[in-house]
Amino acid sequence: MTRKLSVKKEIRTLGLDPCNPRRLMGAVTRGGNYVDGVLVLPPKPTLKATWIASAIIRTRFFPELRLIMTHDPEKQLDPKEIERLTKLPIITVDSTRKRQSDGFKSYKVGAKQLQVKSSLPSEILQEILSTTWATGILPEPLRIAHLLARSRFFGKTHVSKPTNKFAS
Repeated sequence: MTRKLSVKKEIRTLGLDPCNPRRLMGAVTRGGNYVDGVLVLPPKPTLKATWIASAIIRTRFFPELRLIMTHDPEKQLDPKEIERLTKLPIITVDSTRKRQSDGFKSYKVGAKQLQVKSSLPSEILQEILSTTWATGILPEPLRIAHLLARSRFFGKTHVSKPTNKFAS
């Protein structure tokens, strides 16, 4: 990491969710309160870290991004490589694990609990989760990216033909 990370109330975070086989969805949020934008990466045969990192760097949000969160239970992404290329810390979140394994540690905010893996210190991680977690089982950047990835809006394209009842 080359960027200094200070956790503020409206820390700009990119949440990435690769659960849609057609698209890699991202949501840019400020803290847990505001959505600044959506990142839709077109499908590729494989999710290569260099391709993802270069797409992130080319976004208009990149200069203000402070970290990236991923929700990737199937391990399609390479977080270490994306972190190295973007120079942004990555927090990998897993809401399905019950026990700590593979370097994941348990973090709790209120009554909610997650398994998290990152190179960031524990105190910073706890502060980030407290700032970005508003509702649901995932922090807001990931919750929004996951909702978009699962939505029908980014599924098959349906084009309806216009009809003109008044044509002769």
